[in-house]
Amino acid sequence: MVETVTLGESGRIVLPAAIRKELGLKAGDRLTVSSDQGSIRILSRKMALANIRAGIIKQRGSLDGILDEFLVEKREEAARD
Repeated sequence: MVETVTLGESGRIVLPAAIRKELGLKAGDRLTVSSDQGSIRILSRKMALANIRAGIIKQRGSLDGILDEFLVEKREEAARD
């Protein structure tokens, strides 16, 4: 879906109702805004987390064992400090 919006005071935009409905967004939802090669991306926290998980799975093959690896790294860092 493509909609046109107008940049308002203080750089504010209003997401069109059809897009909010399509993505299940509600007032108060936190969004992540990023720029990438001249484009602006707006993601819900759920979408951003799904993208992060997909990237990890693509790189590692799965999420299995990732928490254990993270904890080992943190314990090693703490021991060095």
